[in-house]
Amino acid sequence: MKKMLLILILLSSTILMAESSETMKKTMQNLEVSMGFIQKGFLYNHRGRIQKGITSLRRELKNIGSFVIKHKTDASFDSHTYAVTETKAIDLLASRIIDGFDKGKKEEVLLDFQQMLNRCVTCHALVRKW
Repeated sequence: MKKMLLILILLSSTILMAESSETMKKTMQNLEVSMGFIQKGFLYNHRGRIQKGITSLRRELKNIGSFVIKHKTDASFDSHTYAVTETKAIDLLASRIIDGFDKGKKEEVLLDFQQMLNRCVTCHALVRKW
């Protein structure tokens, strides 16, 4: 009976890990699409695309805080705290992008987008050890 219970617990945890891995994968894919919408908005000077990308980005950012990622070389790395900090910074940049676009500050908007993209790449470098 104990063996059966242990097997059920292990199987359940494996299924939950697979589901969370799929959720994380889907969230990252959606964030990529969101960034693409923002970039296309710049290329076509289309506020609607930028807004759609930012709205989608913000929706997906809400999922990032739930990811628990173990850092392979630094046990003190707190992925949740890091994710919360980065989510707030990206959200602020998103606000600045739409506000700056409306005010015609295209150079500032592009720099904000570049900072946003740099934050994404930095996180990937930390998590994936690029």
